[in-house]
Amino acid sequence: MGIANLITVVRGLMAAGVWAVAGVAEQGGPDWWWLAFGLFVFTAATDVVDGWIARSRGEVSVFGRIADPLVDKLLVLGTMAVLVSLPGVREVLPAWVVLLVLARELVVTGLRAAVEGNGHSFQATAAGKLKMLAQCVALGAVLMHQAGVGFLRVPQDWLGGAPLTLAFVLAGALVTAVSLLEYLVRATRLLAAR
Repeated sequence: MGIANLITVVRGLMAAGVWAVAGVAEQGGPDWWWLAFGLFVFTAATDVVDGWIARSRGEVSVFGRIADPLVDKLLVLGTMAVLVSLPGVREVLPAWVVLLVLARELVVTGLRAAVEGNGHSFQATAAGKLKMLAQCVALGAVLMHQAGVGFLRVPQDWLGGAPLTLAFVLAGALVTAVSLLEYLVRATRLLAAR
């Protein structure tokens, strides 16, 4: 197993660490929320590192092509699932956003299987990478909101009195929906070209 794949495996374990810390942060207070935030940011950032190492060292592998996006999904969806289950978080992370992210990932995974099964490449696009970034920013905002960061907790009239954090979450949801549409259009074209 190359270094890039090893980093991907460690990233998967760190994602579980994010879930564990976020799960107890409600009782632990702001320091635990900051720990969850730092661990989340570090884990998300290593996604760039393992990809860069794989390309620069010629370690691109089938395992990496499958495991890397899977770990991304585990990090985002697992963290969302833990957060949405905590009291007081749903005001800034509505359950429908988590369901949208889950639906997008299931649909894109199915499309990828269908398109690649027909001999076409269905790699991540700029929209997919932007989606991951937007989701990570949204989750980072939720974690900082829970840690007590003031400007994120300020009620906004244009959000119906909801905290600014909700704007980051809604922006992440919008980018997720646009990414889903982009993948649907691309898959339809590729499958029609068959």
